[in-house]
Amino acid sequence: MAKQWGGSVAARTIGTRLIGSGSRLRLGAGLGAAALLTATALRDARRVANDPARAWLTAPPEGRKVDVASADGTRLHVDVLGPDDAPTVVLIHGWTCSREFWAPQLTTLAKRHRLVAYDLRGHGRSDAPGHGDFSAEALADDLAAVLAATVPSGQKALLVGHSLGAMSIVSWAGRHAAGVRERVAAAMLVSTGTSDLVTESLILKPPAGLSKAVAVISRQVMAAAVPYGFRNPMTHRIVRHVALSKAASPAQVAFCERIVLDCDRRWRAATARTLSRLDLDAALRHLDVPTLVLGGSADRLTPPVLSERLAELLPRLIERIELPGVGHMSPVEAPQAVNDLIDRMVAEHLGRRPASAPLTAAR
Repeated sequence: MAKQWGGSVAARTIGTRLIGSGSRLRLGAGLGAAALLTATALRDARRVANDPARAWLTAPPEGRKVDVASADGTRLHVDVLGPDDAPTVVLIHGWTCSREFWAPQLTTLAKRHRLVAYDLRGHGRSDAPGHGDFSAEALADDLAAVLAATVPSGQKALLVGHSLGAMSIVSWAGRHAAGVRERVAAAMLVSTGTSDLVTESLILKPPAGLSKAVAVISRQVMAAAVPYGFRNPMTHRIVRHVALSKAASPAQVAFCERIVLDCDRRWRAATARTLSRLDLDAALRHLDVPTLVLGGSADRLTPPVLSERLAELLPRLIERIELPGVGHMSPVEAPQAVNDLIDRMVAEHLGRRPASAPLTAAR
């Protein structure tokens, strides 16, 4: 018995040592991973701080607040910047963003245009609808309310929409077709599509024969309320891969990362469910004003095939422009090109030709 008892003690001792050794190994691995994460975060922060683009990727100037309520009563945060007697340009941001996304445009273009920028429902400082309606029809009614409140009677505006903002323009045209020519001089659809957003996305591009299965998975991924919690090296790289190009600068990635992660994940998910089943192709024929389509060749979310398709369906296409090497966040990645095109559209369709001005940092 004594011999067996002694053996049991030895076994327990060896087991305890092995468990203790395993715990130390896990602790060491955890500390090593934490150290690597911290070092990567510090390196990312240095790169962002040293990036010249950081100077103009700051919070945009605040404008004159306009109280706007949509048809269902949802309160929208709307700003108007620039001279009251200047041509009106309405800027509509995309999914998971806010009016702050337009910082490179708001900072520079407000010197010569009257800019209207608003937060989509559930985004930025706009309210989320109490009944949870994030449909394309609701977004169309939001734009109708903004136009009624901000575009002076008898005048027309240039509409510039990015991603979901551009989809809001198309949805508005289909739902409020009678007022398109009355309220709008021209439109600019940036980095967007009007159907097949899930199956054409290059984020989870399926191999031949598996498109339906991957589409189901993609819908779940888009609709998921991912609790990122805080910005870190992983989210920095995820946002770059999904929304920007390899050529995007560190400050551009960090700027978009902050805006995306600031979006309430509940409303991000609710809006994603609308995007996953969106089909606005039939509404395009009602956007019967001169329209420019702009996209990036490296856009994974709304790749060039989508802009090609909507350009074919537009009744009054001006031109389809593809920016080489630019990702989905084109107004941030290629701000000078976007600003120049907005100036060009204002000059050609609102009768004002401003002096060309380079992108400048906010004062």
